[in-house]
Amino acid sequence: MFAAVRRRLHHDHPERGSALVAAVAISMVCLALGLVVLANAIQVSDQSGDDRALTTEVHSAEGAVDAVYAELEQSTLCSWPASGAAVSGSAPSRTSVTATVAYFDDAGTALSCSAGVVSGDATQAVITATATTSGDADLGGGSTRTVQSKVELTPMSVPGRGAAIFAANQIMTTNGFTLETSLPDTPVDVWVDTGNVNCNSNVKIDGNLIVVNGTTDISNGCRVTQNLWSSKQLSVHQAQVAGLATVGQDTYVSANATIAGGSKYGRDLIIAGSMSTWGGGPVVGGTLKTGVGSAAIPQYVPVGLPEVVYDPSDWTGFVTAGDRQLAYRTWVNENAVANNAPTWSDARNPAKDQCTIAGADYSINGALLGPAVPTLFDTRHCAKTTMQGGVNIRLRADLVIFANEFYGTGDFKITSADGQPHQVWIIVPDPDSPSASNGVAECGKTVAGKKSGSIKFDSGSLAISPVTIFVYTPCTIETNNTMTFYGQLYGGNVELRNSMTMRYVPIGIPGVTFPTTNPTASSGYRVDVVYKREVRTP
Repeated sequence: MFAAVRRRLHHDHPERGSALVAAVAISMVCLALGLVVLANAIQVSDQSGDDRALTTEVHSAEGAVDAVYAELEQSTLCSWPASGAAVSGSAPSRTSVTATVAYFDDAGTALSCSAGVVSGDATQAVITATATTSGDADLGGGSTRTVQSKVELTPMSVPGRGAAIFAANQIMTTNGFTLETSLPDTPVDVWVDTGNVNCNSNVKIDGNLIVVNGTTDISNGCRVTQNLWSSKQLSVHQAQVAGLATVGQDTYVSANATIAGGSKYGRDLIIAGSMSTWGGGPVVGGTLKTGVGSAAIPQYVPVGLPEVVYDPSDWTGFVTAGDRQLAYRTWVNENAVANNAPTWSDARNPAKDQCTIAGADYSINGALLGPAVPTLFDTRHCAKTTMQGGVNIRLRADLVIFANEFYGTGDFKITSADGQPHQVWIIVPDPDSPSASNGVAECGKTVAGKKSGSIKFDSGSLAISPVTIFVYTPCTIETNNTMTFYGQLYGGNVELRNSMTMRYVPIGIPGVTFPTTNPTASSGYRVDVVYKREVRTP
């Protein structure tokens, strides 16, 4: 049998079975190619998942940075969102994202931030947003991408320094009134608490105008070099001449506005309500926004004129002992004698009240030389204290005069006798006693024969540098006819007109806390982007 098999094999063709071998080889090659294609498909799918995840992360992180930009224009935030993480998308590309905000001051010093409060004055910030994709790591899940942005910050509020002029009710400025500052690089504030503002006829406010609860009417060359804030209707009737800006920096209106076509605004013009205009509309150096609502506007509330009462104990370092009304009359008598006033002059008569005095020869016949030490005088035995006819109070030390009503006219002035800086206060107090003080400054109130009245200066009245003056009354402060002085004005109503120049120097009143001019709530910042880029995830 074996021999038969050998013979059969011996006679078979030598290539018999090669087709089978080739078929098997081809199948193996096809299998290998299939495996390569499958592996490549898996790799492409994984890469696609990674790319999709990474793209989603970058977009989410960039979106978070943009959201922080928007939030910073409305408020101050330390992180975004306030708690947890923002989630976008759905599986398998579900992404969670958070952002932090690091604040810095002008010097680049890092500032702490807690509960929306920054420890200093932030001028720049770095926003860092990190996005993470959830899901299977093989499909791109668990990876993170980080986008970072640096921004410059300008507070969208009016910084407070204490007002140069505070009007509890209303203010009128007209016919050449100028408010300036004597402090380098320090603008000033004009605060109008509850009334309206009518600013017209060549008025320049070198600072901020804050109208807390009233309308603002601007015409005929009235301009504000810094910021303007109006709680009610703002009406600008004409553009300034010579291309000047009506408002030099930011303008905020918590109501509607009528804005003259061609009128200029140095930075942003933000209007909570609607704007009506004509011609080509306003020329705005920054951003014009209307219909933004009050949330985008710095918020102020009326604070009321602080009550000032006659309390000599507040005036530490001043001569306050004894009868201060008698001390005033004696001071006038002694100056009249020293000036060789006529013997028949009322100013030389100790029995007279000295309620009206003049520098002329029929009165004190010269100047009033101030006491050599800080002194308080009380003239409230007079219904009105009048100084006229060239009276010149020559200060050798600080001086305060309390009056029921005060009138300075006919070239009345206050100067320094020794060339040194001195301060003077002319105060019409609320007639309440310190123990009966109710915290409200009341005009026209009468208590025990004392009545709160007005203060008026005209016809060349002034306080000449280096003398600074603080004028206070719950009633009206009125100035007229070429008056110049350094200091502050706080009154119920304030009327400033006719070539008056005031230069702001902060003084205050001993024993009295004056309200800040800061807004009650910050409306955030103007945001200017320096860069936005992807960075390595921390």
